[in-house]
Amino acid sequence: MFEPITKSIFRWGTVDGESGYMMYSHLLLKDDKAVLIDPLAMPGLNNMIKVLGEPLAIIMTNYVHLRGCSPISKQLNMQLFIPDIKVVKEDENITNMFIDLYGMKHGQFYTETTDLPLGIRAFSIPGRHEMALKFGDFLIVGDSAYGIDGKLRFYPSGFNSDETGSKARTTSEALLPILRKTAAKGLLSGHMEDIPSGLQEQL
Repeated sequence: MFEPITKSIFRWGTVDGESGYMMYSHLLLKDDKAVLIDPLAMPGLNNMIKVLGEPLAIIMTNYVHLRGCSPISKQLNMQLFIPDIKVVKEDENITNMFIDLYGMKHGQFYTETTDLPLGIRAFSIPGRHEMALKFGDFLIVGDSAYGIDGKLRFYPSGFNSDETGSKARTTSEALLPILRKTAAKGLLSGHMEDIPSGLQEQL
């Protein structure tokens, strides 16, 4: 089920039945503790997690990646972190609806200043309603970027909700400063391919 990316990072995935795209989740290990990023619920997953490390927390990168976050967090008694991103009122209402619908009221909102487990740091991606997460030499994103044939690609849109016309920033313009600031050597993504190394050389 798990595909190793490094000795401390694993991923698993499945095909989205609606879009046909591959969706991926990641498991991060440090000091025998396990943190899941946007976990997809799969048969046997909970037992596999326990084999690798003590289940500690689940971190969502964005509100769309509800996946198995709520049930897995409850089944394994894992802390659930939900991004607290300041968005326009319409998006905030939708977010609250999803939190109620998917039973995630037990989750804790997190920001860039939240002390996340395993030393993970969060960076808000402008205009994406998404957090990028730094773990070791890797930057983790949900949808904003991914690899194809080892090459870095960005989500094709991602305009800020409060910007229009020429002032609107594309996803690459929003994410590139974070990639450079963190000096991440690799990228982990919720879709397509991960980039295990050489990320900075592609910027």
